[in-house]
Amino acid sequence: MEIDFDFQRERKLGEIVQDFINLLRLVLRHFFQTIFKLAVIPLCCMLVLIYYGTTRINLSAATGFSQSLDLIGIAMSVFLGLILVSMVFFGLAIEYFILLKNSRSTDFDSRDVWQAFVQHLSKYLTFLVVAIVALFILVIPIAVTMLILAFIPLVGSFAIGILGTFVGVWFFCAFLLYREEYVDAGGSLQKAFSMLRKKIIDYSVAAYVVSFVFQVLMLMLSLMPALILGIVAYNTIGFDDNFFESPFGRMLVSFGATLVVLLYIVYYMFSVLVYGIIYETIKEIAFGENIYEKIGRIGGQHNV
Repeated sequence: MEIDFDFQRERKLGEIVQDFINLLRLVLRHFFQTIFKLAVIPLCCMLVLIYYGTTRINLSAATGFSQSLDLIGIAMSVFLGLILVSMVFFGLAIEYFILLKNSRSTDFDSRDVWQAFVQHLSKYLTFLVVAIVALFILVIPIAVTMLILAFIPLVGSFAIGILGTFVGVWFFCAFLLYREEYVDAGGSLQKAFSMLRKKIIDYSVAAYVVSFVFQVLMLMLSLMPALILGIVAYNTIGFDDNFFESPFGRMLVSFGATLVVLLYIVYYMFSVLVYGIIYETIKEIAFGENIYEKIGRIGGQHNV
């Protein structure tokens, strides 16, 4: 199905947020149908990993030194698994966005998204190395800036969120410039920053507003199931010292943790859409590629 959405145009702050809402309304159902098919196996793996962790570790008793080491090892495994799953689905969301904007339709499926991701996997791994090196260099000035902002009453927390969002937008745009072969991986961050710096505040605030709304929604969506499951568990088994040792308690923890993982993966994947709109905006300002398409349309209408 063809979608009526102009990706390549210059946008102001309010237009970025509005266009994100418009795009989300157009592709929401197709987005979920396409990505959910790819999410089943990784989420099942996360469920097994979390359940294994709750089975190996006695959550209610005092832990000794050996159990503490086991707890740290399992916690690290779960954390690394979560990072890996998040990175894969972030990449799938990027490939979904690229297919969407190139075809201007939803005439593709999960197989197309997966094939595109596998085809460009080497670029993801290459940029990952560049991003890690860049973060090692930037972590101290960013941390110091956030620490200073934390002492500013009222607006400090929002400023920290906006700064963190800008770093995300910056790295996202840098990767897409490399992914679409405008620059090499080494020069992508510098090129992206030069394209973003003229409207850093607008782009960062727009992305932060969308992220903040989704964070609130994710909190509400994760809080309600937790309260409901907690009430059910309290009325059936009760929260005594042996609750987390029971099969029901362990399964409850596993499903709850997996649900939270799913919600936040969805949140990060939706952020790709707003980041992608910002990327198309800065690309249009820098390269003006849409002008050739507009001329072609005018010429086509004139010839008719």
